[in-house]
Amino acid sequence: MTGVSQSDSRSGRSGRKRFIVYALLFAMTLINYFDRAVLSIAMPVLIVQFGLSPVAAGYLLSAFIWSYAPSQLPAGLMLDRWGTRATAVRCIAFWSAATALTAAATSFPFLFVSRLLLGIGESPTFPLAARAIREWAPVKERALAFSISGSGPPFGTAVSAIAIGWLVSTIGWRLAFVFSGALGFLWVAVWLLVYRDPEQASWLGSAERRMILAERSPGGTNDTSGMSLKELLSYQTMWGLFLVQGCVNYTQYLFLTWLPTYLVQTRGLNIMHSGMQTGICYLGAMVLTLLMGRLCDYLMTPRAVAAGNRRYAVVILAFGASVMMLAPYTASNAILLAEITVSLACVQSVFVNTYALTNDLLHAGKSIGAAVGWIQFGCNIFGLAAPIVTGYIVAATGLFTSAFLVAGALLIAGAVITLTMTRRPVGASRPGLVVSG
Repeated sequence: MTGVSQSDSRSGRSGRKRFIVYALLFAMTLINYFDRAVLSIAMPVLIVQFGLSPVAAGYLLSAFIWSYAPSQLPAGLMLDRWGTRATAVRCIAFWSAATALTAAATSFPFLFVSRLLLGIGESPTFPLAARAIREWAPVKERALAFSISGSGPPFGTAVSAIAIGWLVSTIGWRLAFVFSGALGFLWVAVWLLVYRDPEQASWLGSAERRMILAERSPGGTNDTSGMSLKELLSYQTMWGLFLVQGCVNYTQYLFLTWLPTYLVQTRGLNIMHSGMQTGICYLGAMVLTLLMGRLCDYLMTPRAVAAGNRRYAVVILAFGASVMMLAPYTASNAILLAEITVSLACVQSVFVNTYALTNDLLHAGKSIGAAVGWIQFGCNIFGLAAPIVTGYIVAATGLFTSAFLVAGALLIAGAVITLTMTRRPVGASRPGLVVSG
């Protein structure tokens, strides 16, 4: 280890100001999901106001993914070109404006177009978080850093479920979109004041800077080489990560888009109560996600990280998320909330560990934006299908049972894919190398 001793690093004597960056990423992903969830919370009102059928509601709930998914690869390449700081400013200002614009909607097409704009603006978010964590987080702390960033979505959804549920019930849905958009512009102002690369951040202590630069890559290496997208896709691992993210993200979007409506239509709750119960689930998931991330970092030795053994955590968590298949058969609301909370926590923790696994296995550091953009592309192809397929299922059966079972089957498939297709490092000097296990 260079510049700072291992004992100094572990004891925290090198400083912990890097957690300021983790906190900014947490706030970014929180606002990201706050803006996504506003429509879901307001949907029961919009269904009545705009006369939407379940199928039409499903298409509207999926609208931002129609642009979000195909924008992932361009966003990742743009990130690798523009860098973390500039990309964050441009994309978050754009999506915040799109969110506020939704408040002016007078028709279904207007709502749909505003959500398409939201998807374009949000597309660099998770490649951006992965790049910032690769730049700032020591390897041994990487799952924790991703857990902090990854706890933003459940917390943002929880807060929006409660706050937007109250706003929609008392003041109206239009003000909810204006409020949500304003949060993003506030974040941009703070980001511009604070964020720099660790080499340039004047507020970072010299000992902590040395520790970050020495420990942010497996084995103490710092490979800043790049790979083309064609080279990345020549590795089976990239296709495995693509499919795993997709299988798990289907459940994420099933909950994100349809959970409040499910609680209203199936469990007989009003908007305020459905918002509160949705919020409880996501708050519980956030706490569990942080605990799971800390546990993964504790269990992962540097040798295990370099060997790609984080994939075993992905497998266990994907199976854990499949508990949501029990929800349609659960009579007790308290047990239902517990099942959904555990499933949400496991889903979010899969994302945390998949992003960390991508960083572990990717030897071409400058290509992290393209690599995460690729797996986000797969992630959101499946995510696009979730609200639409669910809408058709509900229209055809009047129930959500089959929708939950489809999502559970995909979670199990994701676990199997992780075991069989994510065994090779990407961009290593010996591409044929298979990691342990």
